[in-house]
Amino acid sequence: MKPPRPPLHAPATGLATLCRRVRVHMGLKAFGTTVGMCAFFVGYFALLRHPSGPVAIMPRTWLDQVVPFQPWTLAPYLSLWLYLSLAPALMVDRRQLWSFAGGCLGLSLAGYAFYYFFPTALPPTDIDWTQHPFFQFLKNTDASGNACPSLHAAFAVFTALWFARILPAIGAGRITQGLNLLWALLIVYSTVATRQHVTLDALFGVALGALVASLNFIAAPCREAVTATPRPLFFAVVAIKLSALLLWTSGVPLTWSFALFLSGGALVLWALFAPNAQGVVPVFTRFHTPRPEFWLTLDDGPDPDDTPRLLALLAQHHARATFFLIGERASRHPELVAAILRAGHEVAHHTHTHPRLGLWAYSRAELAAELDRASAVFAAAGAPPPRRFRAPMGIKNLGLHRALAARGLVCIGWSLRSHDSFATDPAAVAARVLRRLRPGRIVVMHEGPFLAPSVRVEAVRQVLAGASDRGLRAIIPTGDQLG
Repeated sequence: MKPPRPPLHAPATGLATLCRRVRVHMGLKAFGTTVGMCAFFVGYFALLRHPSGPVAIMPRTWLDQVVPFQPWTLAPYLSLWLYLSLAPALMVDRRQLWSFAGGCLGLSLAGYAFYYFFPTALPPTDIDWTQHPFFQFLKNTDASGNACPSLHAAFAVFTALWFARILPAIGAGRITQGLNLLWALLIVYSTVATRQHVTLDALFGVALGALVASLNFIAAPCREAVTATPRPLFFAVVAIKLSALLLWTSGVPLTWSFALFLSGGALVLWALFAPNAQGVVPVFTRFHTPRPEFWLTLDDGPDPDDTPRLLALLAQHHARATFFLIGERASRHPELVAAILRAGHEVAHHTHTHPRLGLWAYSRAELAAELDRASAVFAAAGAPPPRRFRAPMGIKNLGLHRALAARGLVCIGWSLRSHDSFATDPAAVAARVLRRLRPGRIVVMHEGPFLAPSVRVEAVRQVLAGASDRGLRAIIPTGDQLG
């Protein structure tokens, strides 16, 4: 009997694993990469030949004096197109492929907007290009236009950051990850060393590529959660801030440089405080199912008044739910934790004290204590170690990824927020949920005394009744269904 093949999301190395990854959606990858590159050049040369107004000449700075013309850098310069195509070749999730393609499109359109509204060109050089035939062909083709930002540098940084997300999933070690960064740096360096751009172009390109990649990471979860880390987002922020500092030393106005510098920090703040934002930790907001199923999650229990009534209601509808419990409240009502488990529902982690706004500022030790105290309470009540975690109000912590991974937890967000916490009309809450309820959606609702008396349990009843009328069933998805 053959041993089972490891799942594609498992961190495994070897040529066979790489080949399997390349074969997944191979036709889509080949078609998308080819069409995307062709479309990019069509748009690029159209803008090159039809500027919207006078073309400004980019200045040289002190950094251009540091980097001499070096013919050998033509090889890394041209390698961008191979480098760019390798990243999607190693992806196995279709949503990740679409996210990468969306990032490439956004990056191209941002560059095109700069080229159209602020056309620029390179200053003349004293290099005799007839002595360098390959460079002469390149110069004649590009005509030294569309200088700032350098999309060559932007795509190199964008791809490097995506590789930083992909490589851990295939078991790549520090050497491979270091070579990835070196390749990207060589491409960026080559844009200046080949005199295709000045350093201002390259630095603006680095910032643009890092900005678009970080927006990608914040918007789209990493499907391969076993190895997902916040490092790609942090690398992007470092690239943005370093570019801003170098641009300032190169004569770019302080206001512009400072705004760019602050944008890196704003990205981290968004990843921390926006409930379903990715980047700091993978947050799952839906699950895969071929059947008419949704996932009902109930936060902030257990509650001695609501939990028994919710269990009876779920049994009446043959529904299953995940109860994201607060450790402190569970410690006061261990019998309710046991009742949830006996009824076939899932006990999940919602911290010990439910810090509404403070979790983001917790130290590593405080965060560990918050997680471990609740887990100890659940274990004392007879619950198995929880597998799912939901951050209070969706606010995260910079160390949350590592803390959850060490405890075998994944972070669950939501597809539909019922807003029952602020409602007084259960029919309005149910209508809001049912209007957008689809298979694979995660619904978040609450229990406890802070809800309006008219909404408590009744809103859940109306949601379950409405879902049943539409043939939708509440289930608890397996780990393989998350996405």
